[in-house]
Amino acid sequence: MTAEVPEEAAPPLADLPYGPEPAGPSAPPAGVQRQRLHPLTPLLESFRFFAAAAAAVGIQVFTSRNFLFAVYIAVAAAVAGGIASLIALQYRGFVIWGRELHIYSGVFTRSHRTVPLDRLQSVDLSRPIRARLFGLAQLNIEVAGGDGTDARLAYLKVDRALALRAELLAIAGRPAAVPETVEATDEAEEAPEPDRDAGLLVPQTTVKRLALASLLEALPVQVAALLVFGTAFSVLGAIFGYDRVATTLWVTFFAPALLGYVQSTVAVVNRFLRNGRFRIARDGENLLIQRGLTDTSHETVPVDRVTGVSFVEPVLWRSRRWRRVEVWTAAVAQQSSMSVKSTTALPVGGPEEVAVVAGAAVPDLPSDAVLRQGAVERPPRRARWRMPLRWKRTGAALTERAFVVRHGLWVNVHVAVPYARIQSVRVTQGRVQRMQGLATVRAMAAGGLGHDAVAVHRDVREAVAMAAELRERADAAAALERPRLS
Repeated sequence: MTAEVPEEAAPPLADLPYGPEPAGPSAPPAGVQRQRLHPLTPLLESFRFFAAAAAAVGIQVFTSRNFLFAVYIAVAAAVAGGIASLIALQYRGFVIWGRELHIYSGVFTRSHRTVPLDRLQSVDLSRPIRARLFGLAQLNIEVAGGDGTDARLAYLKVDRALALRAELLAIAGRPAAVPETVEATDEAEEAPEPDRDAGLLVPQTTVKRLALASLLEALPVQVAALLVFGTAFSVLGAIFGYDRVATTLWVTFFAPALLGYVQSTVAVVNRFLRNGRFRIARDGENLLIQRGLTDTSHETVPVDRVTGVSFVEPVLWRSRRWRRVEVWTAAVAQQSSMSVKSTTALPVGGPEEVAVVAGAAVPDLPSDAVLRQGAVERPPRRARWRMPLRWKRTGAALTERAFVVRHGLWVNVHVAVPYARIQSVRVTQGRVQRMQGLATVRAMAAGGLGHDAVAVHRDVREAVAMAAELRERADAAAALERPRLS
């Protein structure tokens, strides 16, 4: 006979789960007062909308001669904009709580964003021209491992923006010192001529050189486009008649081509305005960059997070030995491959200036040896048919400090990736390459989607040996680095 065992009641549930509390961002208490942005922020952010509305009203007034209509529209827009600004300001602001920055925004859709200051990489100061008119600035906050600019605070008074920048960097344990040549006020931009280059790595880029460089860079593409379409119009017009060809080509080719031509011209002008008054200095482990004629910006590039350096040489710059230097950092490189961007460390400069800037971004980088003719080894001659025009300007080399590749035709580009920044090495081989005994070596930098050093069409044995040597040098260089990025 089996004795019945009485059922025991289950133990009560604990008030809190066992184990350590989960780590994560903690919201500040409800009673903490938010710091407000400048009252003009909503209006400045709606600048494009108001500009488009003003253009539409102007066209209406010009065609109908009804000036009273313009007055009504202006009053209505001012009242609506003022009410919308007051409502938006009630829900926008930020709070520094502990080692986190909390940013609040949104009226109908509320947004609460948390920025961990322990991972803060840089805080850049930007002043669009519409903000400069009112003495305002915005802060672009970049976090290591983030997706480009992780957050921004717009707009603040310049002195308040500088104070907030220093506070954020102090919490993150990063130096916030700014040399006298990189200030946020317009008075500093008008410093006396003898002191203009004091404390800079290289002299300030002159407007004359930058304008000439921009023109020479854009000239080949625009002239080639004009020649192609001009020749096509002349030949087809002689055959089919100019009136008929003009109507057909305008609808099918010339109108879209003209739009692209205007866009390329605008891009050149924007680059010129963005890089005007370019200055670069070094403060400890950071490169401090100031640029801009209309929209000014002050950027910080941490040297310890630079993953590669690019040297760009358009075809019409070669006789003057001019080059542009671009640096890549880990945080920027972690964007999607469609939006990877670099930071211009020198818009245009001669060999001496290029060497100084490149050496500041990657210490001991032998830029002269990297850029001289014959410094890289070309692919085998049997690969020449695959790139007949680019074969002479394609190559790769393992220097003492970095892996260097070269490519391009109209625009010659050298890419130098320090061995300590190489995260992985891969050898790939397509079907046609396999038939020819060729392979491609790809060295991927730390966090580098879309930013790789690629040695194309190398001999198979050479490619395998190059990949093994790259991996060995990368491991040895990364082991000596503290902290280790790759």
